[in-house]
Order: sequence, then C-alpha cells, then structure tokens
Amino acid sequence: MTHSFPVPKPNPGFAGVSGGRYVVVKTGDEAGTLRILDTGLIAESHGDHVDLAKAEPKLIDFQTTGDRPAHVVSGQGQLALFYDGLRPWEGKSEPRAVMVAIDSLATPTPQSTVWSSPAPQHGIAVPLSARQWLISVPNPAYAKGDDRSASSRPNGFEVLERGKPSQKADGWRRLASFNDPARADASCKLYHGYAPARGGRHVFGCAEGEGGGLLVLSATGKGKTAGWSARKLAYPDERRVSALRSREGGRHLVGNYGLKAPYDALLRIDPEARSLVAEDVLPVPGGQAACQFELSGNGDRLANLTPDGKLRIYAVAPAWKELASFDAVPAFDCAYGAKTPTPGLAVTGNGAFVSDPTNGRIREYHLDTLKQGLDLPVGGVPANLAGSDAG
Repeated sequence: MTHSFPVPKPNPGFAGVSGGRYVVVKTGDEAGTLRILDTGLIAESHGDHVDLAKAEPKLIDFQTTGDRPAHVVSGQGQLALFYDGLRPWEGKSEPRAVMVAIDSLATPTPQSTVWSSPAPQHGIAVPLSARQWLISVPNPAYAKGDDRSASSRPNGFEVLERGKPSQKADGWRRLASFNDPARADASCKLYHGYAPARGGRHVFGCAEGEGGGLLVLSATGKGKTAGWSARKLAYPDERRVSALRSREGGRHLVGNYGLKAPYDALLRIDPEARSLVAEDVLPVPGGQAACQFELSGNGDRLANLTPDGKLRIYAVAPAWKELASFDAVPAFDCAYGAKTPTPGLAVTGNGAFVSDPTNGRIREYHLDTLKQGLDLPVGGVPANLAGSDAG
C-alpha cells in the first residue's frame, strides 16, 4: 500500500472512469457525496502500446452531493454522476445527472453541467459525444407517487443535445425518443443494466416476458443525417439480465441472468446476432449467485467470483469453457445488504485482482497464463476494488 485517504464510512463504493486515471468514490455519507480519486496513473496511447506516467495520487477537491447517488457512466471523454432523488412520497428532492469533462478533472475548476430530471427515477445518463447524451425517462407511475408499488426503474430513453456554452445553461434539445411502451423496439420496460458495445452500439437490459429482451441502440449516418436506430434482442428464455459487462473492441457482452436475485447464470450476448440461444447461457456451478464477474481486457475471457470463494476463469467464445478454478477467498455472502464484508473483484488488462477481507490480502490471477500472481498483505479489511480499462 502506497497511499491512503480517509472516508466518512467503511466500505465505500468505487466506479472506474474511462481512461483509467480516475475513480469515483461513493463515500456513503448522508449528504450523498461523490468524491473523485486521481490515481496518478496517466495513460498515453502510442497505437500498439500504452505508456504510463505516474503522478502523486490524491482526492481532488471537486465533489458532488445529492439524494441517492447511483449509476456512474463514462465514455467519449465525459463522466455522468446520476442522483436518483428521493421516493416521491418521502419528500421533495432534486434528481439529476452531473456531467463532467474528464480531461478537466486535472484542472483546478473541472467543467461540469447539470441535467435536471423531471421526476425521481433509478436512471442513467450515457455520454454519446461531448454534447449528446442518452438519458432515461422517469416511470410516470412512480413519478406520480400514488402507487408505492410502482418501480423506480425507467421504461425508455431520450437522446438529448446540450446547448453550446454561449446558450442558456438549461438548453437541451431532444434528438430522438425510445420511450414508446407500445413498441418493443422503442422502449425498455424496467430497465437495469447497461454496457457499450463495439460499432457505436449501446446495450440495455430490459424486463423479461412479452416484448422483453435487450434493447440495442446503434448510431446511424453521419453529419446532418446522423441518427439512432433500435431493435430488441430477445432473451433465450423467460429470464432477464440486470447487470452487463463489456470491453472496447470485444465482440461479446456478458450479463448476469435470472428471474430475480440471486441471478444464478451468466448470459453471453452478441449484439450483432439475430437471436440468443440456450448455448449462450452458462449456469453458475451449484446454483450459486453469479455474484461478481468481469471481462478480460480484450473481452475473450471472463473471471467469475462466486460465494463458495472460488474464482473461475472461462473462455467466452466460441463456446463457454471453464479454463481454470482457484480457491481465492473463504466462502462469503454476496447478497445485497450482507452484514459481513464482501470480497471484491477487479480486472485490469489480463490481471484479475480479488480482495480477501477475512485475511487482509489482495490476490492476483493471470487470465492469460491461468496462474496465480501476487498475494499482497494490505492490512485492514479490503473489500471493494476498482479496475481500469487502460491496462
């Protein structure tokens, strides 16, 4: 361990930021504070390889606060921090997304703008370019607040363009809408789970059942003819995904798969496929929860950490195949709200790292050679980890 930074509560959450230099820290305090850690690892691409320069790690001064911080999404040089807001019957709040230019985080005054949601929602903002964003639309039944059984999950999205700096701050223009519940290819009932895919595609996990599946949005045309198209990629059976993983340039995405928690399978997704089939489903051994899973840097291998404490490495294609299994940590509870610290899994390039809160260690596993690497004593109770896409 080289540096440490105090946080107000134990076991903060982490979200890696595109580019690998920054990590969003969910502090867990009552103010809903999100801090940003500058790891000091500055990646410089040289085409066939990436050079890393090292600066002093630090928590930067820029921070945001609000009610119920949730999804953190980055890409296209932009970072979005989404605040869901309070449940409508709990009181007034300010649900919103705070958008930040990633390269400005290295300056004393990072460039940020705010999109205000018309109502609370468990939403998401996905950067499409410096000024264009795909943003979820609140579920009207939930927003009204009369039906407390209504889901906070959205059912659709809009593509919005932010006004130029010379225009008023709240100048947003709608470019496209995918929020028509009558059309399966233009809606995403009970959305949860997102990942970008190659070719400018964006994949969202929607509900199971009639009209359900994965919503695949694709960029079309260029310049004045630029636009967006959508199609629904049906699930291979009655289950659904709630979390998705992808890697830049990788052909396949992977999601957890089930009807409700615990999701006890993994689903391989080719967003260019005409359909998904039974062979795309990988049952987790012993009917366990899928728990934590991450793709290798090139997307061809998957690391899966399960409650029995094993780290299993799989080839994703042309068929699911278990390549290795390690006894990584003692058995643990990965259910939401577990009272004991949950081990973390993070992947950088071809290295998988697993935290062992019971023994105060972090262990490394090589996804290419299928051998264990470092076994580092770090003291304390290491739990959540953040990976990097720049490895």
